[in-house]
Amino acid sequence: MSQEQNKKLLVIIQAVAITFLVFALFARFTKGKQNVEKKNTQVNAVQRDSRHAFPLKGLSNASKFVVTVETPLYRMKLSRVDGAILSFYVKKYKAELVSDEAKQLKIYPLMTVSKNSTVNNWLFSVPLKASADSLSVSASPARLILKGVLPDGRIFTKEFMFYPDRYVIDVKEALKGEKLSILVGPDIKVNEAHTSRMGHIGPVVELSNGKVERINPEKITAISFNEVKWAGEEDKYFLSAVKDSSFSVDVVASGGKSIVNNHVSDFKAFFGPKELSRLEKLGMDKAIDFGIFGFLAKPFLKFFLFLHRFIPNYGLVIIVITLIIKILMHPLTHKSFESMKKMQVLAPKIEELKKRYGKDPKKLNEEMMKLYKEEGVNPMGGCLPMLLQIPVFFALYEIFLNAVELKGVSFLWIKDLSTPDPTFILPILMGLSMILQQKLTPSANPEQQKIFYVMAVVFTFMFAKFPAGLVLYWMTNNLITAAQNFIINKMIHRGES
Repeated sequence: MSQEQNKKLLVIIQAVAITFLVFALFARFTKGKQNVEKKNTQVNAVQRDSRHAFPLKGLSNASKFVVTVETPLYRMKLSRVDGAILSFYVKKYKAELVSDEAKQLKIYPLMTVSKNSTVNNWLFSVPLKASADSLSVSASPARLILKGVLPDGRIFTKEFMFYPDRYVIDVKEALKGEKLSILVGPDIKVNEAHTSRMGHIGPVVELSNGKVERINPEKITAISFNEVKWAGEEDKYFLSAVKDSSFSVDVVASGGKSIVNNHVSDFKAFFGPKELSRLEKLGMDKAIDFGIFGFLAKPFLKFFLFLHRFIPNYGLVIIVITLIIKILMHPLTHKSFESMKKMQVLAPKIEELKKRYGKDPKKLNEEMMKLYKEEGVNPMGGCLPMLLQIPVFFALYEIFLNAVELKGVSFLWIKDLSTPDPTFILPILMGLSMILQQKLTPSANPEQQKIFYVMAVVFTFMFAKFPAGLVLYWMTNNLITAAQNFIINKMIHRGES
């Protein structure tokens, strides 16, 4: 291969590596910051008076009048004062969703508020009578009714319907002559250490046109939306939200704390993990932010969950999925290997052309292209499988970063496949698998091999910060590719003999 062709090949390889790195860094450090500039423009256009929403006078004696609700999925403490949620504990993921800010301010999720400050003072202090002191919801849905007489003689009612197999709560509230709204927040409790991998934390709104707005509470004081499908507070794995057909929402913030005021009185509330299957049934699956590769990440996640029905360990699921992907891509891999093998064979002829036409670059290039065509060789064919792996890699990256279904799942010595391997064993094995793959990949250029060895070292350090499940995928991919190359090489030698 000519020096010029070598340079072109090296540039392509380097471009692939740099693209890989840039996208990885982009996904890691800009997650959840995509709408900041656009949001600032909207905030300036729709600033609202927030005195009726935040800050509010907190509930009086809320913790003295408590109804406990227990389902197979969660345990909840509900105050008979205003029917606010004092605590919401998700059993499967051992996560509390009511924030510490809520307890400090005594402003809680599902607080009912009015624009009338006098009515608010009554709602926040009058204990309501409950149809039950506690509820155990195990076999069928259960209803809880809170009812009380306000000082002006009007009756305030708040009705809840709980389900044993859902994180959805049906809520209906009524007070004659008043337009009531419901709060979500302040904030949502984050149940893991703060890192750059956490993505967006704060208010999230899906409009009727399908557009999702993620709001940075440090960038606003108040902002409003009309024609909303659902709205609430989120972190990477959990969501507290209100859903109805169409309603308006005020999002208000102070000191980085935020509250979502939903102008609706008959609605569904969702408090729970962002499990794809549950959110899809509610039409709220956009609450999971898979980024620009969501069109691949979502079907991949569904396939993950499907295979997990038959394969109990997610580590094994990753290995099986990698094997399936490699099988589907095998024809391309085979052609790529053959192309690289032919390039090895053509190396002496290319050197001969170089000696003959070295002083005429244009003629040299024409003769080389002619040789490639006659031999049926694509000089860049070896790079195609790697290029096709990039969107697959980032789709899987988004899954391991955002899918709550993979949170806390273990494999061998790895306690959580959604976080980096703290022992660094897996990234080192991955780097060694890259070297093994290159050893079994034909190359007509020693310099090219050296670059791949350097990339193996760079990738080892880079992958040390990636979710362990993603590293397992890439290592498995390398090992399968190495095995494919070994088998194909044997087949080619056998055919030649």
